[in-house]
Amino acid sequence: MPENDKPPMSDSPKPDNRGGDTAPDAPVVMIYATFPDRETALTVGRSLVEQRLAGCVNVLPAMTSVYVWKGVTETSDEAVMIAKLAAEGADRAVAHILANHPYETPAVLVLPVTGGSAEYLTWVRAGTELQK
Repeated sequence: MPENDKPPMSDSPKPDNRGGDTAPDAPVVMIYATFPDRETALTVGRSLVEQRLAGCVNVLPAMTSVYVWKGVTETSDEAVMIAKLAAEGADRAVAHILANHPYETPAVLVLPVTGGSAEYLTWVRAGTELQK
């Protein structure tokens, strides 16, 4: 068994019983945001999911940023949060992130999703509660 404990992939193609990979019928976006540490990213990410502002959040605990801040080149260890949600909820999710973020000028980017697993994209949208 490979070291990641997943069975080896077969040479034969798998039947597609999930609806295939496709562009979403209803738009999905990802929000990319950086945080000073894993705990802060996880706290904000968990609140997005619990409040159904996002269907799913990933926290990548370690990355390094290089940037100019107030005229000085800085290097910082940070964490990345990636939230997946229905596009209609992006403004609410961004507002929530900004309201709970410790940085003066946080990196918060909304990125369109142009395709992927139809089943997964449907699941992400189902996890996002849209305002009526």
